[in-house]
Amino acid sequence: MQIRVMEMVGESKEGWRSAVQSAVSEASRNVHNIVGVEVVNFTANVDNGRVVDYRANVKIAHTS
Repeated sequence: MQIRVMEMVGESKEGWRSAVQSAVSEASRNVHNIVGVEVVNFTANVDNGRVVDYRANVKIAHTS
Protein backbone atom coordinates (compact mmCIF):
# COMPACT_ATOMS: atom_id res chain seq x y z
CA MET A 1 0.00 0.00 0.00
CA GLN A 2 1.27 3.44 -0.88
CA ILE A 3 0.48 6.43 1.36
CA ARG A 4 0.48 9.92 -0.11
CA VAL A 5 0.45 13.16 1.84
CA MET A 6 -0.99 16.50 0.79
CA GLU A 7 -0.79 19.81 2.64
CA MET A 8 -3.79 22.08 3.06
CA VAL A 9 -5.03 25.02 5.09
CA GLY A 10 -8.49 24.86 6.63
CA GLU A 11 -10.38 27.95 7.78
CA SER A 12 -13.30 28.51 10.12
CA LYS A 13 -14.99 31.23 12.11
CA GLU A 14 -16.00 28.68 14.78
CA GLY A 15 -12.69 27.24 16.00
CA TRP A 16 -9.60 25.20 15.20
CA ARG A 17 -11.43 21.86 15.23
CA SER A 18 -13.77 23.21 12.55
CA ALA A 19 -10.78 24.53 10.60
CA VAL A 20 -9.23 21.04 10.57
CA GLN A 21 -12.55 19.51 9.51
CA SER A 22 -12.83 22.12 6.76
CA ALA A 23 -9.49 21.03 5.29
CA VAL A 24 -10.41 17.33 5.51
CA SER A 25 -13.82 17.96 3.91
CA GLU A 26 -12.25 19.96 1.08
CA ALA A 27 -9.64 17.25 0.46
CA SER A 28 -12.26 14.51 0.42
CA ARG A 29 -13.95 16.15 -2.59
CA ASN A 30 -11.03 15.10 -4.79
CA VAL A 31 -9.20 12.44 -2.79
CA HIS A 32 -10.63 9.16 -1.53
CA ASN A 33 -9.36 6.87 1.21
CA ILE A 34 -8.16 9.54 3.65
CA VAL A 35 -6.53 7.65 6.50
CA GLY A 36 -5.17 10.39 8.76
CA VAL A 37 -4.45 14.03 9.39
CA GLU A 38 -1.52 15.73 11.10
CA VAL A 39 -2.01 19.25 12.41
CA VAL A 40 1.16 21.22 11.67
CA ASN A 41 0.19 24.68 12.89
CA PHE A 42 -2.70 26.69 14.28
CA THR A 43 -3.08 30.42 13.55
CA ALA A 44 -5.84 33.00 13.90
CA ASN A 45 -6.76 36.48 12.77
CA VAL A 46 -7.62 39.01 15.46
CA ASP A 47 -9.81 42.09 15.07
CA ASN A 48 -10.30 44.56 17.93
CA GLY A 49 -8.95 42.09 20.46
CA ARG A 50 -11.19 39.20 19.33
CA VAL A 51 -10.32 36.10 17.35
CA VAL A 52 -12.34 36.27 14.14
CA ASP A 53 -10.85 33.56 11.88
CA TYR A 54 -9.16 30.28 12.79
CA ARG A 55 -6.70 28.51 10.47
CA ALA A 56 -5.16 25.05 10.65
CA ASN A 57 -2.25 23.96 8.47
CA VAL A 58 -2.59 20.20 8.07
CA LYS A 59 -1.03 17.24 6.28
CA ILE A 60 -3.62 14.79 5.02
CA ALA A 61 -2.59 11.19 4.41
CA HIS A 62 -4.46 9.04 1.88
CA THR A 63 -3.96 5.79 0.06
CA SER A 64 -3.64 5.70 -3.68
